[in-house]
Order: sequence, then C-alpha cells, then structure tokens
Amino acid sequence: MLITNGSRRCVIKLKEYSDKKKNRISHNRRPLVEPNSTTNNERNIPDGNNDSSTNELNEINEDRSLLGRLLNCKPCLRVTDTHQKKIEDSKRNWEDSEANLYWKYKAIEFYAKTQEADKVQEKLDNLSNSVTNVQKDMDVQRKSLRQINDRVVTLEKIMIDSHILLEKIRATIQQEDKSLPECQKFIHILSRESPYIYTNEARFPVTEKYIPWKIPFDLYDPSLITLPKEHSCFRDDERPFVEPNLLKTSSIDDLSSSIIDTYLTPATPISQPGTFGAIEPAMTNITFDFTIPAFEYKWNQTAEVQLPDRKKMIVDRTTWLTNPGDKTPLVYRLDTQLLIPLCPMGRTGVRGRGALIRWGPNKSIMGIITRWKKHRGQFAIVDGQRILEALVFKDKLTNDWKLPGGKILGVESPYGAVCRSFNILAFQDNDSEHSLSLQERDMIEHFASFARSSDGTDRPNGFESYMVYRGYIDDVRNTDNAWVEAEIWNFHYGSTMSFPNLRTDGMALWKDVTYNARGFLMQTSILREIARIHDAYFE
Repeated sequence: MLITNGSRRCVIKLKEYSDKKKNRISHNRRPLVEPNSTTNNERNIPDGNNDSSTNELNEINEDRSLLGRLLNCKPCLRVTDTHQKKIEDSKRNWEDSEANLYWKYKAIEFYAKTQEADKVQEKLDNLSNSVTNVQKDMDVQRKSLRQINDRVVTLEKIMIDSHILLEKIRATIQQEDKSLPECQKFIHILSRESPYIYTNEARFPVTEKYIPWKIPFDLYDPSLITLPKEHSCFRDDERPFVEPNLLKTSSIDDLSSSIIDTYLTPATPISQPGTFGAIEPAMTNITFDFTIPAFEYKWNQTAEVQLPDRKKMIVDRTTWLTNPGDKTPLVYRLDTQLLIPLCPMGRTGVRGRGALIRWGPNKSIMGIITRWKKHRGQFAIVDGQRILEALVFKDKLTNDWKLPGGKILGVESPYGAVCRSFNILAFQDNDSEHSLSLQERDMIEHFASFARSSDGTDRPNGFESYMVYRGYIDDVRNTDNAWVEAEIWNFHYGSTMSFPNLRTDGMALWKDVTYNARGFLMQTSILREIARIHDAYFE
C-alpha cells in the first residue's frame, strides 16, 4: 500500500514536472510566430507547407524523452488521469461551494428579514390584541356604568316616590285637626298620582318643594297628555264641549277650525268609567250640534256665544281662587311661550288638557245631602256626638257611589244642573229642565221643598243649607294647564224629610260621614268640614 501510494505520488510529481517543462518550451518558441501574421492565402503559401508546419509543431509538442515515454504508459496515464480528474472535481466543488456560499448568504439574509418581519407582525398582532382587549374592557365598563346609572336613576325615582308618599302621609296627619278654612288650598296629593288616570303615562316626579312655579326646576320635563273627545272618560252629552289640543295648533285660524270641528262632531254613545276623586258630571240631555264663530280663547274672562237656536252659551274661564291677602279674584298666569293657562296651585307632572273638558279651570257644582243617623228611632251617638249620613247614588256602569252635581258647561244654569242631577239619581226623573236663569236661591228652595214640618203644613222645618267650599279641588285629572274647581253645598235635614218616590232598587244609599268612610269620591277635609259645621262625630 505504501509502495503504491509512493509510486503514485512520484508519477504525479513527474507529470507536474513534465508539464512545467513543456510550458517553458512552448513559451520560449511562441515568439517565432508573428502575432499579426497573415493567413496562408494572403502569403500565397501552398497547402503542403501548412501541413508541414503543423507536423513540426506536433513534433515539438511530442516528448520523445524517456520521461515522456514513461508518463505515456498506461499505468502512469491512469494515475495522471485520475489525479487530473480529482483536481477538476475539486475545482468544480470549489466553484460549487462558492455558489453555495452566496446562496447560503442570501438565504440567511432572507431568513433574517423574514424573522424580522415576523417579529414586527407579532408585535402588531400583540398591539391589535391589546387594543381589542382594551375595547372589550371599555365595553364592559360602559355596560357596568350604564347599569349603575340605571340603578341610580331607579333609586332616585324610588327616593322621590318615597318622598312624595311621606309628604302625602304628613299632609294627611297635618290636616286631621284643621278645619277647611285653614287649609283651603289643598297641596297636590291626588294631582301628583302616577300614572295619570286612564293612561299608563307616569307623571314627572314633583316633590313638594318644586310644586310652586316660582321655584326654578330646570329638569322639569312633564309628559303631554290630552285625551280626545272620543275617549270613554267623557259622557255623550259632554263630548261636543271637549276642547281641541291647543299644543298641536299652529295658528289662530287652525285653532278656530279645530274648535268648530270639535263642536260640529256628533256625539257617539260610549260608556263612562269611574273616576277616583273626580267631581261627577251633570246628566244633561244636550245632544244638538252647533257651530261657534272663530274666536281666541279669552283667558281669565267670561265669553258669551250665540247658539243657532238663539240660546246662549256662557264660557267662563275665570277662576274661583282668590288672593290670600285681600281675597280679591286671582288672575292665573299663562305660559310665556305657549300662551296657555298654568295651574295656580303649581306643577302636577303632566302637561296638556288631560282628561278634562276645558283648558284652564273646569268648574262644577256639587250637593251633599245629609241627615242624622238613627238606630231604632234614636240618634246614633259616638263619644257624645251624633253621626251624619249622606245620600249617595250608585253608578250602573262603574259601581261607584257618587253625589249629585253638575259641570258648568255654559248651556244651562249650574244650579239647575245640580237639581236636575238629583232628580234623575233620586227619582229617575229625566223630564226636568232648567234654564240659564236659575239662581242660587232657586236651588236652595228646590232642596228645601223636601223638608216638611211635623204638623203636616208646607212650612220647612229643620232644613239648613251651607256653601261648604268654593275653590281649587285636588283631583287625579289635574294637569299643569287644566284643573278642577268646585262649589260644594251641604243640604242638611235636621228633622223630618219627605223624598217622594225615592228609588228603592239599591241604587240610593245613606252612608256615614266619618273619617273611615269609603263611599265618597271627595277630599276628607271637606267631609270633616261638614261634620264640624253640624258638630257631628267624624273620627
């Protein structure tokens, strides 16, 4: 093995030596040939001479020496060829390695850029995820704040409702020992009841502090409620007098057209539900249609309208309220922007006409008929005081107990409306008629006619009449722009009375006038005042 390797190295060395020698010889002989020599055709040299030159060069390149012959033997040629192939392979591998290094460098550079881009993208993704998480957290916080705000609003509403309830309880306690003249101006209790009657609309919460208009209330934003004349809260005979919604009328001409249209519309039969705390209407038989001329609403005034049958209608928009100091008639204020009346008693939590017939004051006359309660022929006495009874009548539609009375619509005397209402309720007399000329004394005489002396004469005996109250009434129908006022009379029969043909079908009933009475749709203070006038037991 060593001999073979040694011989192979010797042959390779000899080959290298021979090649160097040939290169030297070739280098030394190259100047003999001119570099700019012309071709054989240009020198006109025959082809035979060219061949001889070629042979001469081949003879020069051919090595005839012993070394040359040795290297041209097959074993040496095999060794030199193998060595030459190795050199060529190594050279080729080196060239390939150079190319590989270049592309490897490019690959490394591309990978580095890719890694850098991936890192940047990863940072962007992380930032995007962070922003998304922050947005989600903000949404959660916003939802939580909204829930907290809703809870705060709910708690605030509960607190205000509780405050109003406490005010109602306090007002009830304070009025227990007061007579009516000391508390004529009722604070708003029923007028702040929520929701508004006949609707599901809640009143804007108003505490006692913010009831007066003179107290600024920037957050005050009440709902607008104006029930149409077709609503079941109005009787058939009242529907022609229901006034239009002024808050939707843009001009006086539109307003006049609305008024004319309201009065021209025929009444349609519809039932009437009960009204808690409401003054009962007169059961008039007015069903005619009429047209009134266009006119502006004359607030704080009384206007006279000529009807087609030459009868008159009195539209009274004055108030029965008086100034507390000099008792002069009160002039209620108007809204500075809408030019409609403002309730003189203050805010109620609802704007509009509500369930009332007219804007501004809605006046009524009511009669409370009383007698002394007896048990087995003797006066019923509690704590040394006699007990009063009042005559009430049952409404067929609502099963509520009501008192005779009439709304002042202007087409008949309000005092006549009370008398006719009583005749219909007590005796089912639908034929009685009363004109605008019926006065207060005529009403008193009508009720006095039912009192008879014990000797059988027509001389009244034991009959008394009192105007118990006239002014503002705390009513569930009251709004900021329409309110109820009433003149309440008490007709008391101290001894014998005679009500001929008083109905006995259970629709007329005598109820005790006491603090615990539940048969009267009226403020307790009014019943208390009646008991005080007659020195009767109340509680």
